[in-house]
Amino acid sequence: MLSTYKLKALRVQPIEDGYLVETTRGKKMVSIWQSPELLKWSNTWREQLFTEGYEAVERFQVNSNNKKYIRFQNKYFVLTDYAEAALPDIKDEGECRELGRTYADYHCAVGRINTAVNVGAEPFNDNIFIEGSTLIKQIMKAIESKKEPTLVDEVIYANLPLLYKRFRRAYQLCEGIKEAIPYFPLSTESFHLVQMVKAEKGWKIRGGYNKGLVPLHQDTTQLIREIYEKSGWRLSSVLSFLKGYEDKRRLADNELVYILVQLAVPREVWKYFSNYLTQNEWSEADINRLAEAIHAQRHWDELVTQIGRYIDQRSPLSA
Repeated sequence: MLSTYKLKALRVQPIEDGYLVETTRGKKMVSIWQSPELLKWSNTWREQLFTEGYEAVERFQVNSNNKKYIRFQNKYFVLTDYAEAALPDIKDEGECRELGRTYADYHCAVGRINTAVNVGAEPFNDNIFIEGSTLIKQIMKAIESKKEPTLVDEVIYANLPLLYKRFRRAYQLCEGIKEAIPYFPLSTESFHLVQMVKAEKGWKIRGGYNKGLVPLHQDTTQLIREIYEKSGWRLSSVLSFLKGYEDKRRLADNELVYILVQLAVPREVWKYFSNYLTQNEWSEADINRLAEAIHAQRHWDELVTQIGRYIDQRSPLSA
């Protein structure tokens, strides 16, 4: 395959969604795509960012057949340059703001793609609230029926009312904006910090291979979660990121509320609580992880409160 790019492989290392290849002209990444529609969509935003001055954006290379892929056994093999790059310093507010600006430019690029892409993933929806409320009631009933509740039973039971309250709050917020969500531009279902790095020529946006497409801000929520947790729960890092984003792309109120709704779902705690009815035994390690998730939920509650304030306090649009 590499001969089509006039390259020779010296060493090949399998990685997620492809291979890292040492070649006669440096390190290359070979990504393997399942969908030609998604491949075309991904190439479009990359080329848009390149024309806007993002020289370091990960671009698909053209081969000797004048194509940006090689098709083999109904899969699409794509070559890109690979270079070591520094991850953003998310404890630095200035860098978080710069990160937000770059991410907004990426969203502007995907927002200009008019081609319909039938490669959808499962979007965030209000089923989680219905299923969550039902399961909470089932768990309460199961614990109340026990003659001798365990320590795990008592911990879970004590936290159920607050968990239910969080679900209800997120559900109420979602009711106000759910009709608008399908009209948001499409973006990938997730976006991670490792996809935005500082290269020699500036910010490099990379990855997103084979990710299904959903309305904007499922990806933003994932990125905000990573910034917040990996910065050591720094609210200032998240707020700087949001301000930087709005330097380049104004967030509509329903977009911000959609982000808030997703953050308001107590995801980490819920992961353990939802296994309660099917997990017969809890090890000491399980109990410790549950306790850590309950403790961490306080940080997520603080973030939700802070973003709610951000929505209330930001400057209105000029008339």
